[in-house]
Amino acid sequence: MLSSEVRIEIKRKSIHALITGTIAPLIVLGISNAWLARALGMGLYGVFLILFVLLEFSLRTGRNWNIPFASKAYKIMANGYELENKTMLGGMFICLSGLLVVSFLELHAALVGIMVLSYADSAASIVGKARPKHSIGYNERKHWEGTAAFAIVAFATTAFVLAFVPVALPKLFVVSLLIASVSALLESLPMKYYYDNLTIPLSAALLAQLFIAL
Repeated sequence: MLSSEVRIEIKRKSIHALITGTIAPLIVLGISNAWLARALGMGLYGVFLILFVLLEFSLRTGRNWNIPFASKAYKIMANGYELENKTMLGGMFICLSGLLVVSFLELHAALVGIMVLSYADSAASIVGKARPKHSIGYNERKHWEGTAAFAIVAFATTAFVLAFVPVALPKLFVVSLLIASVSALLESLPMKYYYDNLTIPLSAALLAQLFIAL
């Protein structure tokens, strides 16, 4: 039976994955006009970033503003650290990284970064809390089970996106494996949790961009 902590984590991460991991592919893969898709993606991420910046200011100054979407997201998606310290840096960094990759990178590469963060990071967090059996030596807050889950899901999501480029099967396998490995390593490092929301999508998207161009 799942503990209450794991059930809360599933709910929190599922919402994150469904919002960013569903809207982004619908835009990138569903809109044939690249300029329109990019403009829409930039607009959405830009608006969400502004809302989360306003929320962060409100939380840090004790103003208790009711920010559309962001205040509700904070109540549902904030982790224990964020609730205790009245911050939503995780949400801010998700929006910032999304805005950066959509603005400056090839859209399929950008989508790789967004989906790796949305699905692989969520899988790592859920599995790591549900099966915390083997701690990582250099970061005892993380577990090998979560890292393995991250790598598997990152490989699958990267391969899914690159199939639309299209990329030859051998290259698709190698690129997906490399992106999954590098992203999983970054996720396992001992750094502030919210930096993951920047380093993971940026590194995955940049690697995808590099190999798409080759």
